Amino acid sequence: MKYIVLPLLVCIMLSCSKTNADGNKDKIKPVLTIIAPVTSEVYRTGDPLCFKGDVIDDFALNNVQLKLFRADNLNRPVVQYSYSVSGRSFYVEEKTYIPATLSGNCVLQFEATDFYNNRAVATMNFSSN
Repeated sequence: MKYIVLPLLVCIMLSCSKTNADGNKDKIKPVLTIIAPVTSEVYRTGDPLCFKGDVIDDFALNNVQLKLFRADNLNRPVVQYSYSVSGRSFYVEEKTYIPATLSGNCVLQFEATDFYNNRAVATMNFSSN
């Protein structure tokens, strides 16, 4: 009996898809708005960097991330924050300090993913001395 139930459960789970109340898959990405900091400012090592941003989704957010990169290495963030979110909107206000390892051109990446794996990314460039 259990040899029949397990494959049946696997088949049922694989046939399910994420749909909204109307039966349609959600294809709309979250909307990101960077409120602060101001684009193209120059910061020094040890200066505070205050980030403020809004995320809105039509159904439900899943994860929001904030990453700070050196422009010459976008594969490894210098600073990273991750938030598990439930709900349609999320306001981020995070304060960090410019680390000594961060100099030159920098990229601040604001990323959000909803429960349907729609991903939105907003970036902002600035300089650090």
